Amino acid sequence: MTPPRNALDAGIAAARLADPVIKHDDGRTHILAPDGFHLQEVTDPNELRGPIKQQLTVDDRASLTNYANRFSDKRSIIVADYDAGTISAHLDWHTDNENGLDRQHACHIATQKLRNSEEYDRWNAIEGEMHMQAAFAEFIEENVADVVDPDQSTLLEICRDLEATQGVSFKSGVRLESGDRTFQYQDETNVKGELVVPTEIKMSIPLYNGEEPIEIRAKFRFRVSPQGLALGIRWHRVEYLRQATFREMATLAADDTKLPVFFGRK
Repeated sequence: MTPPRNALDAGIAAARLADPVIKHDDGRTHILAPDGFHLQEVTDPNELRGPIKQQLTVDDRASLTNYANRFSDKRSIIVADYDAGTISAHLDWHTDNENGLDRQHACHIATQKLRNSEEYDRWNAIEGEMHMQAAFAEFIEENVADVVDPDQSTLLEICRDLEATQGVSFKSGVRLESGDRTFQYQDETNVKGELVVPTEIKMSIPLYNGEEPIEIRAKFRFRVSPQGLALGIRWHRVEYLRQATFREMATLAADDTKLPVFFGRK
């Protein structure tokens, strides 16, 4: 072997000799032989290839089901984590006690990351805050198709009344027997009138992207101010609906894939 020509060559040679084995991601193995450090393959032809290492995120339950049905086997399970908002198919999970509890790689996972529907996000963006009557009426008009009670014509009429009574002086509201609330007002010319507003609306919208619409209720909130009437909405027990919908989605994914489902987290 020809001596190294300088210190740099000597350092490179020493590094190659210190770790001559090179393992590739595809399972092949090479070794740097001393004779000129030529790369020689020493892969065991009988060695099994490594496991699938894949973590995929899908956008809807149908995609999760299709992917799991393609790659699942007896090891596969579904884990539903409400806190993280995920439903995951662990496709190479550990085997069960009937197969000796063999440890598996558990690195092939398909996860549905729950996303709110566009309709829910729009309404949720104004929930909990008070809005002046003109801005609130404009929002209702743009999203009236989501509301099932009151009917759309009644709701649009309320919106027109809200827009027409800008700048008037409102008095405190009175709850009617029907549950609606009436507000008395007086304009600059001392003309008096009444504005009737429902105390609750019902919507039919999906909570999560890709899911079917469900009925959601929201309570109207009112506040009389010197600037006019302020309105807002407050969800009614929507968190219970979100939890129930999540559990139903995970159960449907388990039914469609024939895999056991576990509610919790790793």
